[in-house]
Amino acid sequence: MLNFRDIPVGEVSIIKGLWEKNRKYHEDISEYFGDLYSDLVFEDRMNPFSSFDREHIKITVVEDADMMLGYSISTFEEDEGCIHSLHVAEGVRGTGIGKSLMNSHISWLKKSGCKNISITVAVENKNTIQFYKKLGFKSNTLEMRLN
Repeated sequence: MLNFRDIPVGEVSIIKGLWEKNRKYHEDISEYFGDLYSDLVFEDRMNPFSSFDREHIKITVVEDADMMLGYSISTFEEDEGCIHSLHVAEGVRGTGIGKSLMNSHISWLKKSGCKNISITVAVENKNTIQFYKKLGFKSNTLEMRLN
């Protein structure tokens, strides 16, 4: 049975295994910037979240028995919401876990007064871009880099 639960920032280390799979996935699909992902360190990526009080951050995990199946991390400041990270284990994608996580976080951000909600997606991540479009997100800008 799936268990969706919110955790405090102090427990974020329980998502490290899934986060590492997400990092590796992005490293593998990136045509030009794989090194940006290979250099990411979980603790460095999570550290900035410790500055948010518990009213301004939402970390949700999805578990089935002892297995971590997904997570999402969102924050807001004033009326600007940001979904920082979402990952669903490869074997359970397409089952509605990602959609449930996103709907929960979008609802929380709207209830918190956010007028704008953003998410950053790697341009090579075509399936995920389509997933977010189905949820109502629209492309705004495209960052380009010279390396």
